[in-house]
Amino acid sequence: MRFCTGGRPACAGVTLVELMIGVFLTALAATALLILSASTGRSLAEMTNYVDLDHYNRVALDKLTRELRQVRYLVSVANNKKSVTFSDKDGLDVTYTYSPPNKALLRIKSGQTTTLLQQCDSFDFQFFHRTPLSNNFALSSTSITNCKVVSFSWQCSRSLLGRKVNTEQGQAARIVIRNKKQI
Repeated sequence: MRFCTGGRPACAGVTLVELMIGVFLTALAATALLILSASTGRSLAEMTNYVDLDHYNRVALDKLTRELRQVRYLVSVANNKKSVTFSDKDGLDVTYTYSPPNKALLRIKSGQTTTLLQQCDSFDFQFFHRTPLSNNFALSSTSITNCKVVSFSWQCSRSLLGRKVNTEQGQAARIVIRNKKQI
């Protein structure tokens, strides 16, 4: 390709080598921009996923904490600590059940089922005396008749683009049952 001006014998032009270098640099810049755009989009989706997951974990933790502080006593434990029943301040039974196949924590009261937590990979309840062990801040395990402290922990995760990401570790709490046992 030649560019000539004013009929002069010296013409400016672009050689094939210069054209190939220009096309290569443009393709390289476009590839880098595409990779950066995809990486940024994936990171934004992961952050949004994490914030959403953290929100639902926090709401479930707040509800469980508020309700368990007000129960009167622990009634029963079933299914290898996957289902626990408490007597609430009104004398009604409230059952919290973890369903591994559905990956959900359910609350059942007066025949109404409410989902407290979804996409939950594991959930665990533990029960303790209120009095710590001597010379230690650890609590001792107890039977359901002497339970004054309920501990629970869970782990949730979600899939993003076919991979499991944004796993929430360390969602745990120990709740002291405040109301007196009145059977």
